[in-house]
Amino acid sequence: MNQQDYLGLSTQEPQRVISFPASQSLHASAASSSGAISTGIPQLDEAIRPPSADVLGRTCDINSNGIPCGHVTEVYGPPGAGKTSLALSVATSALRNGDKVIWIDTGSPLPKVRLASMLKKSPDATSSDLPEDPIKNLIYFNARSLPHLLALLIRPPKGFPPADAKLLVIDSVSGLFPSYFPNPSEFKSRLPQSGITDKMQIQWLMNRKWNVTSDLGNQLVKLAATHGLAILLVNQTHTRIRGQPRATLCPVLAGGTWENSVHVRIAIFRDFLPEDEGDSKGVHFAEVMKRAGKTLSLRLDENIVPFKIETDGLRGIDKTPPPLILPQVPIETSLSASQRKRKVDEIADSQDEDSDEEFGWVEGDDAGLSDGAG
Repeated sequence: MNQQDYLGLSTQEPQRVISFPASQSLHASAASSSGAISTGIPQLDEAIRPPSADVLGRTCDINSNGIPCGHVTEVYGPPGAGKTSLALSVATSALRNGDKVIWIDTGSPLPKVRLASMLKKSPDATSSDLPEDPIKNLIYFNARSLPHLLALLIRPPKGFPPADAKLLVIDSVSGLFPSYFPNPSEFKSRLPQSGITDKMQIQWLMNRKWNVTSDLGNQLVKLAATHGLAILLVNQTHTRIRGQPRATLCPVLAGGTWENSVHVRIAIFRDFLPEDEGDSKGVHFAEVMKRAGKTLSLRLDENIVPFKIETDGLRGIDKTPPPLILPQVPIETSLSASQRKRKVDEIADSQDEDSDEEFGWVEGDDAGLSDGAG
């Protein structure tokens, strides 16, 4: 694994930018963005794939199941939901195919032991199909501050990203923002201490976070389209109350320009399975919220995929209940009602037409009836 904890920024003059029509750029981006990287959960790969042809008329084949190349995919959810585990699973799929993976962490270090375990025990292929040492194709960066992350992505060093890189993971893309951009209420409480009174400057400071977010989103889209990268972003959440019917978990990085940059959005959360679908212990859910650049307004069952996190990877849970197996009934007791009933005029063989046993007569009852009649 190649580890780079510092940024060797290039000091060369920026190259001249050549302009060409936007339609040509769109078609070139679509041509270079073919293919996808599996998430390790077949049900989720199927849910991410668009159900019909896209705007350019290209139909989707089975090889396009998974995180699409040439686009930005966002994974968000509360702490402990399984965001990093999903990112590790996607990285494992790319490394097993012999592709290079770039991993940028802004907080917790990369769990190398966990990644090595997933590479060894992945059930999708045999050991003979693996590259000689897939972990060598992992390029690791540690962005310790927001300026480091922005410098790496907006003004990258020479040779970044590598020409044969297939996946870029940032875990997490929002982790560095809170320390540089406090929330509006906290920012307003600090204004008297800062001595800033100019309204234009205050407004600029309040909008600075969204300007930086927009620049970052645009640069990520450019990297994905130019190099054919599948970019996977791990986004944290915060609770939003204003403008919502109830308290709602929303991504930390959001907004108009950022929303346009995200091609696929997946929400990771924990919940209970229905009682008829098994044990809910350790069950996580991945819900596709945005697909092919379009927000999904309706919540459909096929877009919500339950899975479990295991030591060697992720395992999807089949939501289809097992078929009901009825106990076998002996042939003698399974006769139809028409076979068990006798005809109206049929008399049992054990009884005579003149027999009184059917009515339960007792000796002496005739005498009682004759006395009463008299």
